Amino acid sequence: MESLLDRINSPDDLKQLSISQVENLCVEIRNFLIESISRSGGHLASNLGTVEIIVALHYVFNSPRDRLLWDVGHQTYTHKILTGRKKEISGVRSFGGISGFPKRSESEHDHYDVGHAGTSISQALGEALDRDMRVKTGETPYSVVAIIGDASIASGMAFEAMNHAGDVKSPMLVILNDNEMSISQNVGALSYSLTGLISTRFYKKSWHRFLKFARWIPIIGPATERLFVRFFANMKSIITDTQFFTELGFTYYGPVDGHDVKKLIRLLKNFKDLEKPSLLHVVTKKGKGFSHAEKDPTGYHGVKPFHPEEGIIEDSNGSWPLSEFVGNALCAMADKDERIIAITPAMREGSGLTLFAEKYPFQFFDTGIAEQHAATLSGALAKNGKIPFFCIYSTFLQRSYDQVIHDISLMSLPVRIVIDRAGVVGGDGETHQGLYDIGFLYPIPNIKILSAADEKDLLEMLYAMRDTRDAVVAVRFPRISAKSESFYKWEQKNRPFPEKNHSSVWKAREVKKGKDMALFTEGPMLRNGMEAAGILEKKGYSVSIINLKSIKPFDAKTIRAAIRGKKGIFTLENHSHPGGVGTYFLSEFFTDIQGKVFHSFGYPSLPIEHGSMEELENKYGLDASGIARKILQLLK
Repeated sequence: MESLLDRINSPDDLKQLSISQVENLCVEIRNFLIESISRSGGHLASNLGTVEIIVALHYVFNSPRDRLLWDVGHQTYTHKILTGRKKEISGVRSFGGISGFPKRSESEHDHYDVGHAGTSISQALGEALDRDMRVKTGETPYSVVAIIGDASIASGMAFEAMNHAGDVKSPMLVILNDNEMSISQNVGALSYSLTGLISTRFYKKSWHRFLKFARWIPIIGPATERLFVRFFANMKSIITDTQFFTELGFTYYGPVDGHDVKKLIRLLKNFKDLEKPSLLHVVTKKGKGFSHAEKDPTGYHGVKPFHPEEGIIEDSNGSWPLSEFVGNALCAMADKDERIIAITPAMREGSGLTLFAEKYPFQFFDTGIAEQHAATLSGALAKNGKIPFFCIYSTFLQRSYDQVIHDISLMSLPVRIVIDRAGVVGGDGETHQGLYDIGFLYPIPNIKILSAADEKDLLEMLYAMRDTRDAVVAVRFPRISAKSESFYKWEQKNRPFPEKNHSSVWKAREVKKGKDMALFTEGPMLRNGMEAAGILEKKGYSVSIINLKSIKPFDAKTIRAAIRGKKGIFTLENHSHPGGVGTYFLSEFFTDIQGKVFHSFGYPSLPIEHGSMEELENKYGLDASGIARKILQLLK
C-alpha cells in the first residue's frame, strides 16, 4: 500500500492532503528520518524536533516564491524531503551526496548556503526589503519567513538584525524554534527568559480562572475585575518578558506547541499578510518521537550509523577525538593551578570540555553562540593574570577575527587559542571546513601559531602554551582520533608538569633523513608525507621529512639546514594553499630555495565539499600517491 510520503515529491503534492492526512504524514516523515539517518548518519535530534514546523510552513506558504530561510540549517532534512530530495536523504553528508545543510546548488527552495548560526534574520530582512522595492514597481508581494533556534537568536548578529528590522518595519515573520538546546544545553539570560515564557500557559489558565471567580463576587465583582485587569496587565510584562521582542519592534505571539501541526497551520495562515515584523514563539522537543534522542539530545545531535532499537553503542576501542585530549590536559593543569580557565562559545561537548566543566565550574565559561564576546572575554581574563584557553572550532574562529586583533593581539594579551577541527572536517562540508585559520591569523602581530600532527604533539603544545606569557599563541589540530591510553602514558612520563621544559614545540623535527628532497609537513600531513616518501624511494629518491610544528615563527635554523643540498623542496598542509604554510614558507625562504624545484601542496581556493578526509585528499591530490605523482612530474 502506498504511503502518504510516497506521494510527496514537492510542496504542491503536500497541499493536496487533508489536515488529518498531514498529521499522519508527520509520523511517516519522523519514522523515515530515524530509519534513514540510522543507516547513513547525520543530524538526527534537531531534525526530529522540526518535522511539524516544516510541514506546516510548506503547507501554508508557497516555496520558493515565499522565502523560507533557515538558521544554521542542520534541521532542514524534512524541508529537503518535501522539496524533491527524499531519495537523496540516504546519502546525506556522504561524499558525492547531498549536503546536511541548505545549499543553493541543490534546489531552488534553498535560498542560501547556510551552516553558521545567527544569519537568517539578516537574510530575511534583506529579502523583505528587496520585496518591498519590487512591490513599488508593480510586482506581486510574497512572504518572508526566518526560522531560528533559541540558541541562535541569542547571538549578537540576530539582535542586530532584529533591531534593524524593527526600525524599518518591513513585514516579515520570525519563527523562534525553542527547544532549550543548540548542540550543548543553552546558556544565557535569554535562554532563561524563553523558558519562563513557556510557563505563560499556566499563567493564562490561572488568570482566566481568577477573573471568572472575581466576576462571581456579589456587588464588588465588576470593580474587582477591572482593578486586577489593570494590575496584572503590568505584572504580565514582568512575568513573561514579551516586551523584550516588542521593544525591538516585533509583535510577539506564543508560545505555541511546535508539534501540533493542525494548530501551526491555522496560525501560519494568519501570518500570510503581515503589516510589520512579527515573531512566533514555537516550543519543540529536540529528538521528538525517538526515545533515545529525547533522553540524550546532545548525544544524538550528529550521529554515525546506528541500530534504531539499540541506539548508539559507545565506541569500545578506547579512542578519543583530539578534543578530549585538550579537555583532559586542561583538567591536569587546573589540578595544580586555579588560574587555568576554559572558555567556549557553545561547544562544551564538541571541544572536549565536559569533564573540565564538571570539575571546575568556576573556571569554565560557556558564552553561548557568541564567538566575539568569548574572544574579548578571554583577553580580559589574560590581562588580569588568568591563563585562559579559548577553545573554538576553526570555522567559528572566523567570526571573532576583529576581537582577536583588536582585543587580544594588539595588546599582546597571552590568550591561548585552541583551534579544533582545523583542516577538512568531513560531513559538514563547505561551511565548516577549517581551511583558512593560518591565512587569517598569520599576518596578525604578537601571535605564535603551532600545528599538531597527533595527540603527542598536541599535549606538549598545550603545556607550552600555558607557559607562554609574551604573545598570543594558537594551536591548530585536525578532526581525528587517537588511543586514549596515549594521554595517561604521556601524563605519567611528563609529571610534574610545572617544571617541564616544553621549548621543543618551537623546533621543527626531522622525522626522516634524506639527501635528494625535503618535504615539510604541517599537522596531520606528516602521515601522508611519510607514505609519499616511501613511494618516491621506490623510484630511487632519498627523501627528508620535517614536521614543522611551529608555523609562526618558523624554525629557520632547522629548515635552512634541511633545504641545503636538496634538489626539490615541498610543503604539505591540511589548509588552503593560497595564504597557507606554503605561501609564508616561500616568502621567508625564497632565497634559500632559488634554483630548486618547489611546490606547495594544499587545498585550492574553492569551496571544499563534504566528504571524509581520505576522500577529499584523494580528490585534490593530497593523498600519498597524489603527492608522489606530482613530485615525480615536477622533477622531470
